[in-house]
Amino acid sequence: MDTENETYFDWIESSVLEEIEVDFAKTFCPDLAQSDLQLNTFPRCPGKPGLLETGVSRNSIADLDELREAATLSDQYQIFCIRQKHSYSRLYITRALFDQLIHCYSVFQRFWDFIIPFSFKTRESDISHAPFRFRQLEPVLVGDLQPGSFECAYGFRYAVLNHRKEAMEGNPDYDPWSIRQTAIYQQYNREKSRVMLILVSPPETSRKLLECTIQSYRDRRRRPNTFDLHRILISNLHENWRLYIRDLEKSLREQSDRVTLTQVQNQTENLSPLANFPINFIDRQRLKMIEDKILDLKIVFESLYNTVTKLQRQCQIHCQGSGCSQCVCDNIVEEFEEQRHEIQVNMKKADILYQRGQGTAQLLSDLLDYENAQIANHNEKSLNDLAKESKEENSKMRILTERSTQDAAAVKILTVITLIYLPVTVVASIFSSQLIQVDESGRLSVISESWWFVVVALPLTVFTFFLWRYWLSYSLREQDSNDHTVHKEETQPRGLRRFRLPFQSGSQTLPTMSRPMDCLRGRGDGFTHGDLA
Repeated sequence: MDTENETYFDWIESSVLEEIEVDFAKTFCPDLAQSDLQLNTFPRCPGKPGLLETGVSRNSIADLDELREAATLSDQYQIFCIRQKHSYSRLYITRALFDQLIHCYSVFQRFWDFIIPFSFKTRESDISHAPFRFRQLEPVLVGDLQPGSFECAYGFRYAVLNHRKEAMEGNPDYDPWSIRQTAIYQQYNREKSRVMLILVSPPETSRKLLECTIQSYRDRRRRPNTFDLHRILISNLHENWRLYIRDLEKSLREQSDRVTLTQVQNQTENLSPLANFPINFIDRQRLKMIEDKILDLKIVFESLYNTVTKLQRQCQIHCQGSGCSQCVCDNIVEEFEEQRHEIQVNMKKADILYQRGQGTAQLLSDLLDYENAQIANHNEKSLNDLAKESKEENSKMRILTERSTQDAAAVKILTVITLIYLPVTVVASIFSSQLIQVDESGRLSVISESWWFVVVALPLTVFTFFLWRYWLSYSLREQDSNDHTVHKEETQPRGLRRFRLPFQSGSQTLPTMSRPMDCLRGRGDGFTHGDLA
């Protein structure tokens, strides 16, 4: 059926082909034993081409031969389901088996575009699927009882509850919703009067609903309408978006209330402190996450709106009017119109939520700037008070320095006077001692044992001199050792120490000083001059 001679990889540039091959290597399972391609068939009633036989046949395609055999069957409906463990894992099908599926049913090559987003990944990287693809294989003839052969493919995202209760406990950022994806391919073969669908990672509820819908057509002895199947799939997966938007709005309202209800202590005071301000930068990050989810919503809804519009248009084109037996195309078109209207409403809700989120984020940024300005204002006042006290201490120190200078001048004068009278004092001390004697005639004489004075005084003088030299040398060595230790500590890399002003809080603080000059004098609990480094 597929008249294209080129494959999907023939028209891709070589520079991009290697990257796509890497993605495909992470998309399909490597082992055929892990492959689980499910096939549900609905046989037709013998002798009644338009009706289905009772019962559904479910088969698991394990190799290429079984797939080729399934392509030759005369079943009126064939539904292939390609599953995956979760939204971030590989597809349960090998690359060779998927290639054979594309080849046996002549699936158009652009269907590969819808497979790339299902590769193995650790985080979401694709915002939206490829746009809706439709190809008419045979012309639509007016009045013909059967429409011409055609094929189409599309993908969309849907929201589901993940039911991860263990992750919800103690995690304020837990999101109960997960955004998942699915891709659908449908082919109608007029010659074989066969409808073939490929569902990539479909929800179990949608697959069962699709089977029940086909069975209901059989029970009413009517030919299933192909576009009605698409309507049921989309409407089923589109229901949760209302609940998802409501939860987003609730989260955004909680953040908005915390920001907009913030009060200041004194409304008349400039830069008055904020009263009970429990908001920090983490709240800004949470707002950013909500804004990103809303932006993703806008893209998802635009893609879904385009898909529903195209399906509605093709349903109108393929409707045979009076040639249709028990035609329900008008009802399907009307329901597609309702879905389009609901998607438009959701798009408007997403726009409003995004604008509200931007307003809340702007107000939060302004409040954080206000708090920083208020802290800077308090810092300036405290530093001004500190500078004023330091100025007063400097004045007192200047007075004390002047008095010390005057005292030093007086001591200098006394020292000079002492040096002048020192020789006289020494001589008077010697003459007043017992070493010098004066007889009755007034003559001076030295006693015979005066040599003891020299024997005792001279060693004591020498001992005193050397003791002073030793003490001076020891003091110089100790000072050199301390200077070397201080220099080594200063050359080592050290973090910038923080100190706390009276209005700030923090775990790393300097000891509280009773007066600013205590910092200069080294007073305080455990505080030294080295802490100022």
